Amino acid sequence: MPRLNRDVLNMAGPREVAMASLTVLDRLQDFRPEIQIMGAAAVFLELAAHLGIPAQEAFAATKNLINGDDGKRAEFRGITAYLKGEIA
Repeated sequence: MPRLNRDVLNMAGPREVAMASLTVLDRLQDFRPEIQIMGAAAVFLELAAHLGIPAQEAFAATKNLINGDDGKRAEFRGITAYLKGEIA
């Protein structure tokens, strides 16, 4: 099992995480909405298990990264715009 560094996880850069997110979304856009959400959730849960981190811990760290002091960070507002324009 790969080692996951929780310090690096909690200090992840918003831009890099947003780019990884867009990469996944780009691949999911060819599927129906029901499959998109289930596929994304399955990847999240399986990756968390593979890396040995509780899914809830990864979820909380991600929510903290998405939301800055003054609301959603710009990088993730870009993802929202991408979803509205590209994803069914």
